[in-house]
Amino acid sequence: MQQDKPRPFADIAERIKWHREVVLKCPRQEDYATSIGVKRSALSLWEAGTHRLSLDGALALRSKYGLSLDFMYEGIDDALPMTLRNAWRERS
Repeated sequence: MQQDKPRPFADIAERIKWHREVVLKCPRQEDYATSIGVKRSALSLWEAGTHRLSLDGALALRSKYGLSLDFMYEGIDDALPMTLRNAWRERS
């Protein structure tokens, strides 16, 4: 029986995937990755929670979409734009 891979960065993965799928309604990783200038394979690993979001990736998300580093790495939503903060807090 194959063991599941450890997901030490599952919390970061949840926030990235939420932003891509729920906020932007972007079903394709390729499109999201292209929009921030990273490879789809890197995004896939971040969303899987097996690899930590790189600083360059986090800075690209901040620059393009206004996601704060505190939010991406720690889940602190205080620095998010109001509409994103409300959407994050109201998610089910």
